[in-house]
Amino acid sequence: MEKQIIAGSPRLLWVGCGKLGSYCCARLQAAGWEITATRRSEQHLAQLPAAVHGLVLDVLDAASQPALLQSPWDAVVITLSAASNAQAYRRVYVDGTAALLGVLQDNPARPHVFFASSTSVYAQNDGSVIDEHSDTDPQGYSGRCMLEAEALLAASALPATAIRFSGIYGGGRSNHLLNVLRDGRICPKLPVHFSNRIHSADCANVIAHLLARAEQGESLADLYLACDGASAALREVMEWLARQNGIDTALLREDYRPGRGGNRRCVPRRLQAEGFRFSYPSYREGFEAA
Repeated sequence: MEKQIIAGSPRLLWVGCGKLGSYCCARLQAAGWEITATRRSEQHLAQLPAAVHGLVLDVLDAASQPALLQSPWDAVVITLSAASNAQAYRRVYVDGTAALLGVLQDNPARPHVFFASSTSVYAQNDGSVIDEHSDTDPQGYSGRCMLEAEALLAASALPATAIRFSGIYGGGRSNHLLNVLRDGRICPKLPVHFSNRIHSADCANVIAHLLARAEQGESLADLYLACDGASAALREVMEWLARQNGIDTALLREDYRPGRGGNRRCVPRRLQAEGFRFSYPSYREGFEAA
């Protein structure tokens, strides 16, 4: 479903504006967007970029939700976070998204809603190529909750787009693979396990790209896969990191098994078709910058 944003001073509501949102908001402000961003508590509002209007909002608190109607938003970006357990994921991503959509559907501007989802909705674990048309059959609670939230989005009366991000790195995040190497471990060479990632700066760039298309009245798909498109064998990535950090791989135990991410090769075909260019097109550029 498409919606054309009226040019001039487009108005954006960012729900759950953490580090990623703050980085993106600074860029969007320079492009002329008027932005309101929500955090869960008053004390966290001070961390928002200057000139971004802060709003306290708990997606599960009905008393705070009417604030979403105070302005005719042109677009809404939803980037939620939850504790790593099934109950928390369901409450935040499923119940919280349902509550947000219920309120936003009464907004007279009928904003285009962008929802940050995850490639955890895929079950493929055989090194196969995945894109926006691939089957989904999530095996874990995170993927199941994300897919349910996407379904709520698709069933709403609002124009909506889900963005399935692969593993996010950079932007001050701890380098998990480097920590594993420093702990004296590495994954085996065989069987080959493909990994996918996207730098946090490119996460923000993807969202800014889609918002710009919406503002310009260009068509938007209901789903995008967001990864750098340079899938790499996990062993290759870890060996490269080891060389960059002076770690002798001959001394490492080959007993590391990734707990998340699946063994697949994700391709962001729709972003590629739209001419999107990644600032960090592979793990090499991204980890070097970090």
